Amino acid sequence: MTDKPVVVIGAGRSGLACAVTLAREGHRVVIVDRADTLAIRERIAVLPARVEVRLGGYPDDVAADALMVCPSPGVPWDAPELQVARAHGVPVRSEMDLVFERCRARICGITGTNGKTTTTTLVAAILERAGERVHLGGNIGVTMLERLHMVNEADWVVLELSSFQIESVLEPRCAIACVLNVTPDHLDRHGDFAAYAETKRRLVRFALDDAVLGFDDPVTRAMATVAQCRVHQFGLAPGITDGATRAADDVVVVEAGTVTPVLPVGDIPLFGEHNLQNVLAAVAIARAAGVGTSPIAGAVRDFHAVPHRLQTVRDQDGVLWINDSKATNVESAVAALRSFPGRTIIWIGGGKGAGTSIEPLADEVVARSRHAVLNGASAGELDEALARRGFAARTVVATLSEAVAAAASLTRPGDVVVLAPGYKSFDQFRNFEDRGRAFGEAVEHLPTRSVGDI
Repeated sequence: MTDKPVVVIGAGRSGLACAVTLAREGHRVVIVDRADTLAIRERIAVLPARVEVRLGGYPDDVAADALMVCPSPGVPWDAPELQVARAHGVPVRSEMDLVFERCRARICGITGTNGKTTTTTLVAAILERAGERVHLGGNIGVTMLERLHMVNEADWVVLELSSFQIESVLEPRCAIACVLNVTPDHLDRHGDFAAYAETKRRLVRFALDDAVLGFDDPVTRAMATVAQCRVHQFGLAPGITDGATRAADDVVVVEAGTVTPVLPVGDIPLFGEHNLQNVLAAVAIARAAGVGTSPIAGAVRDFHAVPHRLQTVRDQDGVLWINDSKATNVESAVAALRSFPGRTIIWIGGGKGAGTSIEPLADEVVARSRHAVLNGASAGELDEALARRGFAARTVVATLSEAVAAAASLTRPGDVVVLAPGYKSFDQFRNFEDRGRAFGEAVEHLPTRSVGDI
C-alpha cells in the first residue's frame, strides 16, 4: 500500500464499483464527479466512510499524483484529465480492465453495434440450461467487478461489452469473443467509423480459444484475419462452414461439413429477422462452449424479449404496442420497422443524435409506416427528411408522452405502434431504460376503447 490515492472519476455504477472494491483492498480512494445532484448523493451513500468524495467539479490534474486513475465508461479515453495522468506516469485503469485482470473464470465477451443485450442474455440462459454456473454482466445489470469474489474458475462470466468498455481494456482476453455486427455509431466519441470498428476488432485480436463473427456483415467477417484462435460464423448468407445458420425452416449448426438441426425457426419467440441473427449468434457461441443442441433449443424456446427490445407492452383493442427504446441508432430502428411484415405500423421516433446519417431511417419510415410521430431534439430534422420524401403522414410533438397520446388517436385495429427512436435518449431521459419505462407507463394509462370506438 502507498499514501498515493486511487482516483475514481465518475460516481455512476462503474465508478462506485471501483471505489468500493479498491477501498476494501486497502487503497486510499478519492471519487470525483463534475455533477452534484441528489441522485449522486444517494448513490454514494453505499461507499465506505474512508472513501473521500469530491462533487461539483475537479481540475484536469486531479489524478496527476495518483497511484492509479479509474475513469467511468462515460469519460472519453482521451479526456484532458486522463492525458494529464498519463503524462505523469499514472496508470489509467477502467472497471472492465480490472475485471479482465482479476477474473478467474472463463469469459465470453459479446459486442456489436446492435443485438448485444439480447444475445448476451440468451447465451447466459443457454449455458445455465446446460448446467453451467453463469455470471451475467458488463454493460448490463450489476457491475461485474463487485461480484468477482463469488466467481469460481469453473464458472462462465458472460459479458456484454460496449465499445467504450473495450477501448479501456489493455488486453480483453476472452475465452470466447463474439462480434455481432458493426455499423456507424458513437462517432461523436470515437471520431470516425474506422476507429469505432477497431475497438470491436480488439476483442477478436485478443480472443483465447474461439471467435464468433457475424458472417453477413463484411466488417465483422473480415475480422477473422486478426484472430489467433478458431473462428466460427453465424448468419443467413450461404458459405458458412463452421457455425450457425438457417436451412429451410430450421436453425442449424454446421461443423466439419455436418449440418445438425437445432430447432424450427418458428419456435423462436422473438420478433424480427435481426432477432433470428441474435439467436444464430447465441447458438454458435453455445456450440463453441461445448453445449449440446437440446439445451440450446430449450433455452431459446423459453426465452422472452429483453425489456426495451421489441418488448410487447400492450396488446389490446386490436393494437399491439411495442417498446424498442434500445433502438438508439439508425440500424436498430430500421430493423424494428422490418420486424412486422404484413402489419400497419405507426412509428414513434426521435431523440438525441450521435453524428450519423438519418437518411436510411427516413427511407424505411416512408416504406413501412402509415404514420410517423416525431418527438424530442431531433423531431425537426426527422420532419424535414420525411417532408423531402413527400411523406405527409407525420405528427410533431415535444415529448414522448405527447407522442403516445398522438399515436393512440391514430390507431386502428391491426396496427402496431412501435417506439423505435433511432436516437439516443439523453434529450429527455437518463438512458434508454428510463425512456422505455416512460413509454410503458404512458401506454398503460391509455383508456380502453369501447366497442363503438373500434
